[in-house]
Amino acid sequence: MKLVLQRSLEITALTLGSAVLFASFFHFNNWIFAELTYTKGVNWVFLPAGFRIILVLILGLPGAVGITLGTWYLDGVNLFGEIDPVYLNGVVSGMTPYLLMKFLAKGQPPFSLLQGMTSQRLLNLTLVFAAANAILHHLLWLFEGQNDVNIWVDVWPMFIGDAIGALLMLYTFKWLLNRFKIKPL
Repeated sequence: MKLVLQRSLEITALTLGSAVLFASFFHFNNWIFAELTYTKGVNWVFLPAGFRIILVLILGLPGAVGITLGTWYLDGVNLFGEIDPVYLNGVVSGMTPYLLMKFLAKGQPPFSLLQGMTSQRLLNLTLVFAAANAILHHLLWLFEGQNDVNIWVDVWPMFIGDAIGALLMLYTFKWLLNRFKIKPL
């Protein structure tokens, strides 16, 4: 019983820590790149997109749930004012990278994608995640009936912002791993 309680506390701490880190990076991104905002919730450089990938790669489901919780917090506090009661924006934000990671890992632990990560694979991974995130967010907003969404035009700034932000974060993360000779478990 102690082991189950300990594991539950660890998962809760990882999930809540992920939520805090994601929300903090969102605020940090808004502070640094305030002038590069396309529209509410869409930036031309979006560092948390890379943090999404890192959290899901390393933590798996607790990271994805943390991103979802962090997005719910951000939606409720900052962004859109009135939020859909089911908070689908947070679900898309957290679960899209997780489900995509599970698909790409082909049954292996998501962390296994980090092993043997080349610059080309990192670029491909980033572009796939940026495209999936941008398309699913804009489809959600379109189906929620947001009148100001033009998916054919608005999806591109989010894709570009997610790709640039994720590349900056992931290449920095990769550089830090190599610099300090940190090996994956």
